[in-house]
Amino acid sequence: MTPPASPLTLPDALDYQALFEHAGVGLLEIAFDGQIRRINPNGAAFFGQSMTTLVGRNVTHVTHPEDIPRTLHALEQVVSGQAPLAVLEKRYLRADGEIVWSRSRVSLLPGRSGPSTSVVAVIADITDLKRVQQELEALNVNLQATLEGALLGLGVALEARDLETSGHTMRVMQRSLQLGEALGLDAVTLGELKHGASLHDLGKLSIPDAVLLKPGRLDAEEWAQMQTHAHNGYEIASLIPTLPRRSLEIIRHHHERWDGTGYPDRLAGEEIPLLARIFAVCDVYDALTSDRPYKRAWSSQAALAEVAAQSGRQFDPRVVTAFLQLFGGAPQARSEDAELVA
Repeated sequence: MTPPASPLTLPDALDYQALFEHAGVGLLEIAFDGQIRRINPNGAAFFGQSMTTLVGRNVTHVTHPEDIPRTLHALEQVVSGQAPLAVLEKRYLRADGEIVWSRSRVSLLPGRSGPSTSVVAVIADITDLKRVQQELEALNVNLQATLEGALLGLGVALEARDLETSGHTMRVMQRSLQLGEALGLDAVTLGELKHGASLHDLGKLSIPDAVLLKPGRLDAEEWAQMQTHAHNGYEIASLIPTLPRRSLEIIRHHHERWDGTGYPDRLAGEEIPLLARIFAVCDVYDALTSDRPYKRAWSSQAALAEVAAQSGRQFDPRVVTAFLQLFGGAPQARSEDAELVA
């Protein structure tokens, strides 16, 4: 009588062993408790250690400390049956202290004659890829810093021509960012607010000195010419290809009014982009509290009173409430019109 065939004949076993040893990626059998039961030569080479040194060690001992929780979570998902396969990018520590990266795929290893007691991990070396990625990220950070520095430098240069108080651009930008954070803006949107704030008065480059630097009040014709700076600034800034749309909206719309009587497009209420509404409050407050050729600086309390008075008229009431909570005190009444110094 011929005995029943075993699940894995000797030739099959030899074939699988050869496949295990010569696979072009690292292969590990890992017990449910994290102990390495088997590892192939490519896996050992990835760790820079011998197979005999690695077998019996816990996989967490060669895992970067910051990635141990993610490793244990992936193992738990597979062992518990929550996921048939776990894929994660993680760091390992070689024997020489070098950090190497892998894309690891972990799945349950069926038992030969009973329940499974281990998983198989396939690890592909992506260290070079990660290094290139990190270099590109660093380059992007440097380019972003360069752009921000250039935009802020241009904004500061505009101050000198406009004879505004030194530091206006930086102050209004920082106050806008604080207000934006208080209103729950995310990091990307805050960056867009920062860029728009840096260039908010770019269009004043197109305003003649006789109008821009006039020490007294502007007549109707001069005021109409001054109002063109919002549109002109938008047109100039639109030539900067990396400047986000919402930054451009600040430049164009920071003189719109909540009641629809502003410029250049007479937008009203929530038609006005949120970042422009946020910036407008900060811009006017700083203008009120700064010396200008045609006015002395108001006290902080008087300026806060004017901001409060313009809620629902010049400014978004929700933005005003947040501004007063962040920077307010007990405002004192002031009769002058904030729009005249915006």
